[in-house]
Amino acid sequence: MVFTLHGTRFFEDDFPIYLNREVEAFHLREHVHDFVELCLVEEGQGHHYIDKKSYPVQKGDVFLLPVGTAHVFRPVSARSSHPLVVCNCIFKLEALQELMDSFQPGSALYDMLTRTCAGEGCWYQFQDKHNRLHQLFNEAYIEYHNRGSNYRVLIRSLVLQIFITLDRLARETAASSYVEPSALKADRMQEALQILQDRYQEHLTLEIMAEKAFMSVRQFQNMFKQATGKTFNRYVQHIRVLKSCELLVHTDWSVAQIAEEVGYSDMKFFHALFRKITGESPLRYRQIYKNQEKCRPASDADKFIM
Repeated sequence: MVFTLHGTRFFEDDFPIYLNREVEAFHLREHVHDFVELCLVEEGQGHHYIDKKSYPVQKGDVFLLPVGTAHVFRPVSARSSHPLVVCNCIFKLEALQELMDSFQPGSALYDMLTRTCAGEGCWYQFQDKHNRLHQLFNEAYIEYHNRGSNYRVLIRSLVLQIFITLDRLARETAASSYVEPSALKADRMQEALQILQDRYQEHLTLEIMAEKAFMSVRQFQNMFKQATGKTFNRYVQHIRVLKSCELLVHTDWSVAQIAEEVGYSDMKFFHALFRKITGESPLRYRQIYKNQEKCRPASDADKFIM
């Protein structure tokens, strides 16, 4: 279920920028929002699900997401030794419109901001290979939460520097390096991934999915690994465990009911798989994260930005 985040939960009345840092988790839910979001992957690896499609992410990946984009980050594992850490900077549209005045019309970033403000639904990905953005994001985050003298002025200056750096990245990548993985551009593979997301509990084998995609099993297997970073079976297992994590936190169903709901009738296998992927038993996972949900203060909105 996709839910909506409203900027009124985060923005102060007279300041259109908000920053937070998030350690991503399996149970956090897909969402859309009524603000623009700029995300920097600061640490780790995982997947970014955008409009039901999966994009592998790693340190240095940056996403500019317009209003209404359905998305969620997922780590590769729930183990604390493999965290996926994302720093988020969110804006009211008026803040982006002010930023546009700092860029020359016709530049790559000016065009991106224009389309973002116009609500055309386009999202953008950059790759900061030389780690130029991390320090700027970190300084802005510290200023926002420490609130020293004239912190808002400094944050605006840092945000402007962030977008100047993005403009340079856009110029560099437009000339040479940045392209989305080719497998993710293939309509047939995208459709196959969508089927697996929607029908994960069904017995959909590699052979069945290859036939649906009009490919040989070998071709489908190779393209699937390129697109997701996982084998077919591991990807299906990952989706099912992710769903079971959500159900453990957000329902009172028994573990057996949840296992059956996500497609497993062998409880011994389900318990072993769940522990392998998350590092915890199902009941222990529920105890940890459901208690966190109950104890979260009403004003603590940080954990809902992913």
